[in-house]
Amino acid sequence: MNRRLFLLASGSVLVGCTKPAAPVVLDTSRLDHLRMLEGCRVPSNATRTTPKAKIDVVAQFPELKPLLRVAVRLHPRFSEEPRPEESKLGGQFLWPANEDWPLCPEFREPMQPILQLRSTEASPQFPFRPNTDLFQLLWSPKKTTSQRPHAVGVWRKAAEVGASLAESPPVAFADWTPVPCRLFPERVTELPRQAAMPAYMSEKVRTADFANVYDQELAVATGTKVGGWPNAITTVRCTVCQQLMDYLLTIDSCEWTERTTRWKPVEDDDRDGFRRAPGLTFSGDGSVQVYVCRRCEKWPLRCVVSPAIS
Repeated sequence: MNRRLFLLASGSVLVGCTKPAAPVVLDTSRLDHLRMLEGCRVPSNATRTTPKAKIDVVAQFPELKPLLRVAVRLHPRFSEEPRPEESKLGGQFLWPANEDWPLCPEFREPMQPILQLRSTEASPQFPFRPNTDLFQLLWSPKKTTSQRPHAVGVWRKAAEVGASLAESPPVAFADWTPVPCRLFPERVTELPRQAAMPAYMSEKVRTADFANVYDQELAVATGTKVGGWPNAITTVRCTVCQQLMDYLLTIDSCEWTERTTRWKPVEDDDRDGFRRAPGLTFSGDGSVQVYVCRRCEKWPLRCVVSPAIS
């Protein structure tokens, strides 16, 4: 979405979208958030860097090395909005003008654009569908009866889009729709939380002198990311084939909390304009984890809302 139109949205449906439009609901808190972001604008050529952990867990327990996974922390920040074909959180997606915009099956309103990611900025644990190089995540415009959004994943080849929509559908309900943000991807390595480890490995961590801070500071990175390990231990089955689904990505309410400041990038201070730039609000500073089934032809997605790491 064009940032100017997003900032002007204040209660009426925006014109210029060629697809069905949901009502715009920008309450006072979102408008205050947008004003606050102007003081936290990040240059488009900036970087974000995760501090090095104070303890090298693998050095102490080499047998944990096979559990390491590569994740890409996306670090969404308020900045100059990327072009429609670039990676971004929210905003205007590269969408074919002759392709219908998906509607939420529960509300029959347009799905909201959440994440667009190019293959060059993804994690090795985030394999793209064959012959595609652009992933797009859309989900429900507001809280569903199941408390978790319905999600749609679109995998396409950017060069084949052709004529594209001038605008994405307008923002619907602010808590579930991100402020358009530029991404500042950074690759990190992660270990799983103790509860996801084999029992004998978990026991080693539990008896270590760093056990009381392991989950918060040494295991799963907080914030919006793709690949790596999920921050909640859950079993998610595909509604089509009933097989277990694979963890894909996390969209987070905030990049770090008071208990997880180890994950605060060295370039940031404590302002909410950095740690909460997208303006998303999930229960208890929580996150939405997205899972994918690659066994089914359409690679269906499912979402799980989980609380913040505590």
